[in-house]
Amino acid sequence: MSDQNTSNDFLDFNLPQKAYAGFDALTLKNYIIERLNENEKFTDQNFEGSNLAAVIDIIAYSYHVLLFYLNNTASEVNFDQASLYENMNRIVKLIGYKPTGRQTSIVPINAVASANLAKGNYTIRKYSYFLIDDIQYTFLDDVTFNKTAAGIEDIKSINDNVVLYQGGVAEYPSYTAQGEKFEGLTVVVDNIVNEDDERFIADNTISVNVQERGDGLYHEYSEVESLFLSKPADRVFEKRLNENGHYDIKFGDGAFGRKLAEGDTVAINYILSDNRRGIISKDAINGNKLFIYDSSRQRAIFNDTFLNRDETTFITVANSAQLTFNNPINSTTLAEAETVDQIRKNAPKIFSSQMRLVTESDYEALFTKHLPSIINSIQVVSNTQYINEYIQYFYNLGVDPNKVNRVLINQVNFADSCDFNNVNVFVVPKFVLTEDKSFPPYVSNSFKNLMIDLTQDKKMISNEVVPRDPVYMAYGLGYTPGGELSTSILDNTNLYVVRDRTNKINKHTLSTRVGNLIKQFFLPENNMLGQKLSLSTLTSSILSLEGVKRIYTQNPQTNDLFNGISFLSFNPLYPETDIELVNQDTTLPFFKFPYLYSPLAISNQIIVRDE
Repeated sequence: MSDQNTSNDFLDFNLPQKAYAGFDALTLKNYIIERLNENEKFTDQNFEGSNLAAVIDIIAYSYHVLLFYLNNTASEVNFDQASLYENMNRIVKLIGYKPTGRQTSIVPINAVASANLAKGNYTIRKYSYFLIDDIQYTFLDDVTFNKTAAGIEDIKSINDNVVLYQGGVAEYPSYTAQGEKFEGLTVVVDNIVNEDDERFIADNTISVNVQERGDGLYHEYSEVESLFLSKPADRVFEKRLNENGHYDIKFGDGAFGRKLAEGDTVAINYILSDNRRGIISKDAINGNKLFIYDSSRQRAIFNDTFLNRDETTFITVANSAQLTFNNPINSTTLAEAETVDQIRKNAPKIFSSQMRLVTESDYEALFTKHLPSIINSIQVVSNTQYINEYIQYFYNLGVDPNKVNRVLINQVNFADSCDFNNVNVFVVPKFVLTEDKSFPPYVSNSFKNLMIDLTQDKKMISNEVVPRDPVYMAYGLGYTPGGELSTSILDNTNLYVVRDRTNKINKHTLSTRVGNLIKQFFLPENNMLGQKLSLSTLTSSILSLEGVKRIYTQNPQTNDLFNGISFLSFNPLYPETDIELVNQDTTLPFFKFPYLYSPLAISNQIIVRDE
């Protein structure tokens, strides 16, 4: 009877409230020891070298590991705590958010028709391409243009609208439909998923055509954000990048989008990017031959879907020699697939917009998400802000805005006569300055039209999206306490770095480090339109370098000195009227963007002196 009572001493499973808070191995170990101490049958638990103590250590550690993984697993179901892509992807799927995949390089193109090309209507076939050192740049869609003059003619419809995608077209094996509701398939390309092949399917290049059993013809299906916004007969599909990095394609059920019939044949094409080796520089396409893509399946798709073949002449290998093509700017860089943190940032913005463009933040979220390889910074403003601040800026300079080239270009190309409905999108492209005193680029007309196309099915019908060019502000070391400001100050100003007498760091090394901090401060990716330019942060970064005692900016010609760092800021287009000294934190207007005037020579203006 006494033995039975002793064994029942451990049947009390009422734990103290504090016990539920302990997850670490040491706490678990102490709970076990305390529990055993409540019964006189066991004593070895109090001796670290005992066998029982060793068993307790193993049990405590095992449960510690288990609880750790249970805790992490629980965190992965929360939007604000998830760290694994597959879990975050599943979470945002509940709100209809679709993460973007990897984006290939793109480049605008210019075309000139020779006098030997007769006047008329012409079409460059979809998937035609250029070959540049074994790298393909491809037309994603059919491109139709008119030659209106008998002589040499710039093809404006191509120059302002067409963008080439890096990579060659690939045809996914045909899929035979089963006739199920919301039928779908997953595009898995096993032959490129290996250690040696860095190619990938370029996001937003997937096209779907279905050979319908009813008429035996191919029909083009359009991608939509949601099938549930589609009509029963709409030929549409949904695309989603799944947790494994593959693309899921889904069709309708007959109530929301057309349902695939049993026996329908699904043909999927996409651009296969060559990754970073596909990035090209300006003029790389100049003089390259145009190739026409051809396959039996694509030929059948073209014959069934191109409805106006009798009204146009197709560009062939023969007559393509009468066209000269060139890329006026470098291709864009690549854009990686959205990360977990990017999804966490973007998803609430897209969800709050309900797939519609109403507020400024709706537009900014859309462009930032879908055009990361093009856009460095963006500001969307109302027409009131545009007139009261941007247009007023030119009047304050004594310049008629109607005679400003960049204002006129965008007004003529993109705005309409009813200006009050304009949605003004100021955008800075991604760029790298490789020369001193060079000027940052503007977004090309082709990219601007790409931005407009992106908004067509989401914006309010009465709104007109008008891309605008920023005002670039050049910054260089400069200081003078009085007198008339001019860019000549740049040539006569140095930044002096006083080296601590106790530190013998190499002077050249120190000046290089200071120069790198200044260049990093003005890197395009570290700046944005309308930002606060924090010179106090830059100064603190310089003073925190090893060996730096203090810094000052001085003009050796006048011996004028400023304790700290001082810049001359000016608009290179109007250097006489828009120019000022900046040596304190300042906030730029929404349309201004800063850049370093002489990034290569900046180190020559940094002089290290001993204390």
